[in-house]
Amino acid sequence: MYLMKFDEEGQKIAAVPQALANDWGGEEKLKSEGYIEISDEDWNYYTGNMGDGDNGTGYIRDSETGKPISAPARVITLEERANVLKSEYEANVKAIDEAIQIAKNNGDTEYVTELQQERQNILDEYAKKLEELTNA
Repeated sequence: MYLMKFDEEGQKIAAVPQALANDWGGEEKLKSEGYIEISDEDWNYYTGNMGDGDNGTGYIRDSETGKPISAPARVITLEERANVLKSEYEANVKAIDEAIQIAKNNGDTEYVTELQQERQNILDEYAKKLEELTNA
């Protein structure tokens, strides 16, 4: 048996084997802090020993039944999607900036102009995609 503490979404916060409860101030103290008794079988779900659940995000404690259920699918935030988009475009712009510098060093002004236009096209495309993302 284990004593486990969960957050309001049912995510495991902490776990203490019942046999070691005295090392943590005793079972009653832990229960007063929000820990509850969990079977060995349920502990295996919450610690990932029973797979990743239906959504690949593990298991949480169902507040109604007190049993493990599949955690909801992870929702990627707008900020996370914007950061991925930003890093993709930053890498492209950096590569073009390096190519521009090489072309300048070689005195190839025609290629510099071409690369500068390509750079601007990439920045315009990034701005458009970012706007589409934030207005979706």
